[in-house]
Amino acid sequence: MFGRSTPAERQAAANLLSEVAHSGALTNPGRMSDDDINRQTAAARQLNEAAGGDTDRIAAAIAEVREAAVAAETSR
Repeated sequence: MFGRSTPAERQAAANLLSEVAHSGALTNPGRMSDDDINRQTAAARQLNEAAGGDTDRIAAAIAEVREAAVAAETSR
């Protein structure tokens, strides 16, 4: 399943996706606080740094984390 991204990139992607999910950005973006936005920005910056700014690696890390989350959810 994994292989296109590093563990650090996947961890950073997981942190970003978690921040997005918990902030309400997907369900009610108008209610996001400045703190929510700052945490998402910091998580995105962490992912960008982990991937060395390579957008292909960023996309791969996000895709791999998403695939793992879907696999975990469907195995329940």
